[in-house]
Amino acid sequence: MTEAVTKPEAPANDAVVFDCELEDPPAKVWRAVAEPAIRSEWLGEPETGPSEVRLADPPERLDLAWPTPEGESLVRFEIFPSEEGGSRLTITHHAPRTAQVVPFPARSRLTMSAAGWRVAA
Repeated sequence: MTEAVTKPEAPANDAVVFDCELEDPPAKVWRAVAEPAIRSEWLGEPETGPSEVRLADPPERLDLAWPTPEGESLVRFEIFPSEEGGSRLTITHHAPRTAQVVPFPARSRLTMSAAGWRVAA
């Protein structure tokens, strides 16, 4: 495990939180967020350099430093088993202090497909 991050545990004003239910079990979701090649299929690559693992607690939590032109973001992935046998994935993105956080519609649901993330209707 690497060094702990310095961002707050609870989402703050600089955080955007995405919660989604996935049919896949936690081990498969962990692999998708923890392996850089698979993660880049979902999220793309940082614009200004590679992401860096700040904390890894398999198969439940992964914190990444995500470089941006505005500074370093922190992206936290938390994976929880769901009652249906799938997973609940929570992604918390703490933007750099200089970035503008654009509001995301409340109660929107994100889904993941081979083409990437999309907002469900």
